Amino acid sequence: MSSLTDIKLTKLGTFVLDLDDQVLYCDADEVAIEPKVMALLLYLYENRDRYVSIEELHQQVWSDRIVSDTAVRSAVKKLRLILGDSDIANARYVKSVSKRGYKLVCEVAPVDSLEPDDVPPKDIQINDALPRDTSDSVKTLPAPSLDASELTSEPDKSASDRWFATWLAFATVLAMVVGWVKYDAISTFIKETQVVKVADLDQITSFNGEKLDISVSSDGRYVAFSGRTSIEDDLQVYIFDRQNGTTRQLTYNAENVVNVQFAQNDKVLVYTDAIDGNTALRLLPLTMVEPEQGQITLIEGVESIGDLSQGRHPSEVLFPMIPAGAGDSMLYALDLQSRQYSRLFTLSEPNELLYHASISPDLRQLAVLKEGQGHYHVVLLNLENREETLVYSRKAPIRHVDWKNLQTLLLLGRTSLIQLELESGEEIKLIEDKETLLRSIDSHNGTDIFLTKRALTRANRLYLEQSLGAQKQVLNIIDAEPQIVNMYYDETSDTHKWVLLLQNEIFTIGRLSLDTRKVEPYLVSKEVLELLSISHAAKGILLKQGGKLALLSMEDRQVEYITSSSEITSDAAFSMDNQHIYYGVNVAGEWEIQRYSIETKMSTLLLPEYRSIRPVGDGYIAAKAAPGDGPLYYFSDLDSDAIALNHKIDFRHICRWYVRGDLVIWSTFDTRKTYLHTLNWRTGEYSQDAHRIYAFYPTISTDAAGSKVLALSVQINDTAVVGMTIKH
Repeated sequence: MSSLTDIKLTKLGTFVLDLDDQVLYCDADEVAIEPKVMALLLYLYENRDRYVSIEELHQQVWSDRIVSDTAVRSAVKKLRLILGDSDIANARYVKSVSKRGYKLVCEVAPVDSLEPDDVPPKDIQINDALPRDTSDSVKTLPAPSLDASELTSEPDKSASDRWFATWLAFATVLAMVVGWVKYDAISTFIKETQVVKVADLDQITSFNGEKLDISVSSDGRYVAFSGRTSIEDDLQVYIFDRQNGTTRQLTYNAENVVNVQFAQNDKVLVYTDAIDGNTALRLLPLTMVEPEQGQITLIEGVESIGDLSQGRHPSEVLFPMIPAGAGDSMLYALDLQSRQYSRLFTLSEPNELLYHASISPDLRQLAVLKEGQGHYHVVLLNLENREETLVYSRKAPIRHVDWKNLQTLLLLGRTSLIQLELESGEEIKLIEDKETLLRSIDSHNGTDIFLTKRALTRANRLYLEQSLGAQKQVLNIIDAEPQIVNMYYDETSDTHKWVLLLQNEIFTIGRLSLDTRKVEPYLVSKEVLELLSISHAAKGILLKQGGKLALLSMEDRQVEYITSSSEITSDAAFSMDNQHIYYGVNVAGEWEIQRYSIETKMSTLLLPEYRSIRPVGDGYIAAKAAPGDGPLYYFSDLDSDAIALNHKIDFRHICRWYVRGDLVIWSTFDTRKTYLHTLNWRTGEYSQDAHRIYAFYPTISTDAAGSKVLALSVQINDTAVVGMTIKH
């Protein structure tokens, strides 16, 4: 039997499995599949000649964590759903036998490419679509009384009848096809004409100030939101009365209100005051003249709390939360009367993020949003039997999920609001948002929809160049187009910058001329791009594309993939001689630094237990893997003992860190501020500056000398509350 190393592409029924990159394709399109489900598929493929027991799957596929048999069966169910294997009794892909386990039973064969084979024109015949001529198989006996003349004319008559029947059948089929095509075209036309443009949404509030999350009261009269009127202000709680058109500020002393939610029959508002590592959940009694004076703290001191949503009864609120000291988000339910909370949903895969949930109208199911490995998933959780069902996956972000009714979900993405029919899987676009102006959504009845709409796709922005050292000052202000999301120094030219652009869901890495304001594109992709490091000496750009670590050649502009989409990696850096690339990768739950040879295209282990590394002289500075921030250590060489530098870097993807000579320069952030750190790793001299997070964004760049830093500065994006009624 072939192993994973023998072939690259293999056919699994109507699917193609890329064994090297661990990617599943259907008709040459990549299929969204969770990492653990992919691991299950690969194991079943390798052992396709026998049944694999649940116990063996625990030991081989879930060796990195302890899970229940239910979790294993749920992964098998997800795999069957992806493969369209709905009839368990007549399984086409994954067959199960009681007390024996699971077996891959589909057709398996090596293939050369993802492209489907072309059918030769000679194999397509018009007769295949017509009723078969029966003259060779059915013979009509002549009547005994017929004379010779009648016998000779009968074949002509029967042939005429057969041709008439044939063409009648063909005409009938043609009419049915034409009728269906017309019906389908009319149906599609009606659906397309019902798509609402963002500009046509009903405006409920003005564009005065920034608005983030919203919550609508059960009668639709009040809209609560978190907002502010200046980039220097803290986000507070506001409430808008649709009946008299007035807005009232409810809090003045909150630090960073991110989410709001009505509860207890609209008598209270619950909100999150989000400060990294010390997030709180608070309650405002709306029956008081000054609600903040009667404020109650429900939870405090936790790492983070995600989107709030209604619970199973009026006094219950649901939310994802990362408790203090924990690393994974889990879904919790809080009873506002007893102030006790319990866990409802736990992620089954490492490195996933659970960020939103919505309860069904009959209170029996939860629609849960989670993100992992560059894909976004909608999972239904049956609250009675705890069964999980993956109903929807895609690469494009899903911001919010809500129930329209028991059969339909509403999904807010980056560019549209869609209606997802759970039974058929049909997607109906309700709102088209090509400019990505919509951010949050809520509804009190499933048909009257309220959303926040920003005035601009991206707020007006500048890039600030600031000097480092004792006398920090702004050296330069670079005016930038809104589509430029990151800017980096070009070590070969003061009049050029490397940039990452995002426009109409297309990412571009290019070189910007500050004189002409034109961008020379080097890589254009529909997949998410992240720019990591640039080396003119290596003639390459390190980046991530759809989660895969890659090297982009400056010369031929071709992309060379270093890791696959199924691997979990951190950042990457060029070696001092520009012959190698250092990167962090998670192997079986443990981080390690690997060294990739640009010449041989091979990776080898460099340093275990560390997550990120930078070369310095003949040595290295590396960040050790840790649940939170990574402590820094210096190595004169990899055989010597590590020397602690007594500082930590932030592993989150929007932060950056650099080693420039004797200086380590890095950024961290919380929900309010960005912190710029500099450390002389030889002397221990350290300094820190704080800025408002959007006035000095954490994705910084430094010049080769380490004398200045470049950061994005964003102005406030005024936001309105808008609405629509779903009529279909």
